[in-house]
Amino acid sequence: MALTLRRPDTRNQITKADSREERKYPLPAARAALLTAWLDARLPRDSQYPLGTITSCYYDTPELDSYQESADGEFAKQKLRLRWYGDPVDPYAGVWLELKSRDGARSTKQRVRYPSAGVPNQLGLIIPERDELVRRLRDLAGLATLPLEPTVLPTALIRYQRIRWQSADGSVRASLDTDVRTSNPRGAPIWLPVPNGSVLELKSSSELPAQLAHLGRLGLRRTAHSKYALAVETLYGGESARAG
Repeated sequence: MALTLRRPDTRNQITKADSREERKYPLPAARAALLTAWLDARLPRDSQYPLGTITSCYYDTPELDSYQESADGEFAKQKLRLRWYGDPVDPYAGVWLELKSRDGARSTKQRVRYPSAGVPNQLGLIIPERDELVRRLRDLAGLATLPLEPTVLPTALIRYQRIRWQSADGSVRASLDTDVRTSNPRGAPIWLPVPNGSVLELKSSSELPAQLAHLGRLGLRRTAHSKYALAVETLYGGESARAG
């Protein structure tokens, strides 16, 4: 699909040096406190950003190509999003533009922060016009021209609470996302809870250390969990979203 950058098949080109493996474990929100204590006993909290609120705006085509990639379990996937940190969001403090590419379990992320200008919407966010989005994405990707799908639109806002951990050597990172909510960036300014949105994410460049290798004993199972896919189904309906 042509949501962001048209790219060749990279499944045999990604190396450990420029990618990381992501492991996702959804969990009932009621078990978040238990899992937090379990992780605190095994990893130190991130010294710089131990916890906070994350808000993202995901872009997609009218046919929901990016959503379909997640729902269909495609090997190669891309997501284009804006990201803000903090609650409430300071709309003029700047926003991160991120292009995330995933091949199987390994992913890479390009991101750039730029100042925001304009009038905040009713949720206190500044969503850039398409021309500005293309210009910023071109700078991020380092391309003179950018084959961006002409009808790409802001499709889902997602907000959640995140707790972060990181190993002393930086090789393993963990994050626990809870209180996941979504809103239609082109609809009513209300946040809706995302069912089954809570998730533990583990990111590493190699195998997990022994102290994290027994999540199954806590009843957690690794899946291809996608907060964006769940948000789309919450906003637009499961069956209609899957129909594209």
